[in-house]
Amino acid sequence: MISVENFNLTLSGKAILRAISVEVKAGELFVILGPNGAGKSSLLKVLAGEMEAYKSAVEFQGRSLSSYSPRELAQLRAVMPQAVHLDFPFLAEEVVSMAVLHASKAESQQRVHQALNLFDVAHLSERNYLTLSGGEQQRVQLARVVVQILHAAQQAKQSGGLPPLLLLDECTSSLDLAHQQQVFQVLRRLAKDYDMAVVAVLHDLNLASQYADRALLLSNGQAYQQGAVHQVLTQQTIETVYQTPVEVIEREGRWPVIVPL
Repeated sequence: MISVENFNLTLSGKAILRAISVEVKAGELFVILGPNGAGKSSLLKVLAGEMEAYKSAVEFQGRSLSSYSPRELAQLRAVMPQAVHLDFPFLAEEVVSMAVLHASKAESQQRVHQALNLFDVAHLSERNYLTLSGGEQQRVQLARVVVQILHAAQQAKQSGGLPPLLLLDECTSSLDLAHQQQVFQVLRRLAKDYDMAVVAVLHDLNLASQYADRALLLSNGQAYQQGAVHQVLTQQTIETVYQTPVEVIEREGRWPVIVPL
């Protein structure tokens, strides 16, 4: 689906990423983990094609990312950055509708409300976006990025075409416990139902443990560990990378729980 091999990123003379090799496959929920400053958001920006000078280093669906036009990329991948700022009083449904591609007005409205329902914000559709809480705004933004590629994902499933890619940077940072769970349930369902690749930068190790298929753990710009999420999130690895003691509680038939000590 999308990959980089032995990738290095240097910005303003500082090494941000060193010798990173990663491949995300269709149908998996892949998380990028690590302490603050480890290079997580920078790697996501590279995968998203936001750094023009490095687009040729990324392979997406069998092609160099640099070979795609902006229009093609908009149809095949959606990106939610760490922070999104709006200065105008759009309605919530208008914010989401900005990402709808190639649809009549009636079809656009249907897609918008489908996406709003996914993240439990349909009742906010006619609210001024600027009056919403941080968590409500974040769920509206999630609906916006999902609506951009959901129709393409549905078409790909029906026709056997290439499934799209979803890239998310700290998409649950403002959410309460219930909505964190809801969001990752939706993301995992999208990955499995539509063979969509979902890549999420994440700080919450327990959400990663519960929902992710595979993980890349970064430390000082390097890949410290990569693989099945439960193999990555061991007590020794977490304590070494995060420099804090933890207990990893194994539960039969369920995901491990990570508890700081």
